[in-house]
Amino acid sequence: MKFGIMSLDFKRLSLEETFYLAQLYGFDGVEIFGSRCHLYPDDYSDEVADEVRNLQKKYQLEIPMYTPLALNLPLCICSPNEKEREYGVAYYQKAVRIASEIGCRRLLVVADHPGYFSADRDVWSWLVGSMRKICSYAADRNVQVTIEPLTPMESPVVSTVDHCVRLLEDVDSPCLYAMMDIVPPTIVKEPISKYFSMLGDRLNYIHICNNDGVTDAHLRLDTGILPVTDVINVICKHGYQGYVTTELYSEMYYDPELMLSNTARYLKNAATELGLEHRF
Repeated sequence: MKFGIMSLDFKRLSLEETFYLAQLYGFDGVEIFGSRCHLYPDDYSDEVADEVRNLQKKYQLEIPMYTPLALNLPLCICSPNEKEREYGVAYYQKAVRIASEIGCRRLLVVADHPGYFSADRDVWSWLVGSMRKICSYAADRNVQVTIEPLTPMESPVVSTVDHCVRLLEDVDSPCLYAMMDIVPPTIVKEPISKYFSMLGDRLNYIHICNNDGVTDAHLRLDTGILPVTDVINVICKHGYQGYVTTELYSEMYYDPELMLSNTARYLKNAATELGLEHRF
């Protein structure tokens, strides 16, 4: 198992400062969140790609996931608006190319809220059609297109592991995988073990945080209703060997390094208690 941080939590810092802190506190990688300050798709160029690859070499860190900013923007891939869907597909296809060129093997994709006035069957058909196009583009670029379930408050289209399984079956692409963010199963009262039993080796990534059990808050690991050390233990017991990345945007915006220190200390104690090797 490897541990990473998400650059979303460091959006007030430069990408290089984010890589520096990840190395300083003993993490294995940096998931890059593609906002304007950190590798926004529309700002991408060969020069930007060189800068990102140089950061990986300088700090000896991996980029386990590229997550382009996609929520609450006019690019929903399951929208009733055909032009919006087309723009969303093109946006994600560009993100596939970016991930491939910076040496990142995974791209995170979400099904944003399509609005309240379309039938579920139509929304699902639009999503499947869009995902097939994105996966087809990724097929020769060594990038795993990874769907992230959201909380029902954010979007009800893909919010459970059952939705993920259905999408994998309907899209039917070897490039399509699913991930688990710990918050959606907490909100919908779904056991996290269900992700492992239903997805098997199609589960390729995990986000952890704590949560209040009511909202989509991503809280620091030692605050909330979840026994996070036990969450990590369950992940281990199911034989998962991939990345577990912390996403703590509800906590870290005002003092990222302070919260990162707290995160690293918690994970070090958890790893020691569970007998996991790590470099924290």
